[in-house]
Amino acid sequence: MNKILVIEDEDLIREGIVLILTVNGYEVFEAENGRIGTAVALKEIPDLIISDIMMPEMNGFAVLKTVRANPETSTVPFLFLSAKADQTDIRQGMNLGADDYLTKPFQLDELLKAVRVRLDRSTAEKAKTQEKIDTLRANLSFALPHELLTPLNGILGLSKMLKESWAEFSQEDATEMLDEIHLSGRRLYRLVQNFLLFSRLELLARDPAALKQFTNSSTHSAADIIETMANSVASSYGRSADMKIMLNDAAVKIAPEHLSKIIEELTDNAFKFSESGTHISIISRTDGQNFIIEISGGGRGMSPEEIRQIGGYMQFGRQEHEQQGSGLGLAISKKIVDFCRGTLAIEPLPGGGIACIARLAIDHSLAE
Repeated sequence: MNKILVIEDEDLIREGIVLILTVNGYEVFEAENGRIGTAVALKEIPDLIISDIMMPEMNGFAVLKTVRANPETSTVPFLFLSAKADQTDIRQGMNLGADDYLTKPFQLDELLKAVRVRLDRSTAEKAKTQEKIDTLRANLSFALPHELLTPLNGILGLSKMLKESWAEFSQEDATEMLDEIHLSGRRLYRLVQNFLLFSRLELLARDPAALKQFTNSSTHSAADIIETMANSVASSYGRSADMKIMLNDAAVKIAPEHLSKIIEELTDNAFKFSESGTHISIISRTDGQNFIIEISGGGRGMSPEEIRQIGGYMQFGRQEHEQQGSGLGLAISKKIVDFCRGTLAIEPLPGGGIACIARLAIDHSLAE
């Protein structure tokens, strides 16, 4: 049974709303002013709050601010009632986070329809959020341990073989095994580094001073950074011949190490999910204010819904497609671009694969 809180200082109106909602199967709490209503909201955590605006002691706007500031009630749908049809009031309420607005006098069926719509939407959003949480939990419990254990098992297994049977291996075989150990170590190191970086980026979002310092740098030659890192990634896959680079240069408002990380992750993603022999394209251009980097290639691609859900530890279709990676690369790249006041768009390609398009501000002061 859904719980609804009604905050209204006019007794007849409040009692009428409570009656009609109770008759329609809702559990209803009531309060005659904003101060009492806020206390009830924080105690009962209702599924919906219906509140008047003009009330003694604490008006509806103050109630909404308090409710939105509390983590337990921050997402509770909020429906304003008011005798005033002033557009300024409506806009102020919406800007504060109200979900809907009814002007008194109103028909009972209008109220019930608004209540049903808000509750249904809230239920759908909760279900969607829970689905994301379940997916994240599954990825954390399966994908992340898998990514950690795979290179670790390679290191331990091959090193054990070398230790126990060194004399039985030719120099060529031993060298090949050592190369595999080194490659597994680098893969494990990168995963740990990405985990630490992603955690740092999450904390930066809550620290304005540190975030300002993080973004207070520029790169004189973006093309040099892009070409160096892209060539390094292509070489690690043994696919230098598959990469096509066409770069225009510019000074960009992002630190060289951050730009390098974005290129590393986006290029690695393009090679990882494409077959050897298919082209990976890296293009940069300017539009006057922005430096635009586009990295595209073939592969399985991503649906629009998967693109919207990109985040740390989020992987898609792992059960159907064998793949490597923790899901951190795209999330890290997007966070860095966002922090630098740029944009990162991910678009499906008609023939399969995706195009990652990053837009970063040009630093004209360095170009002069």
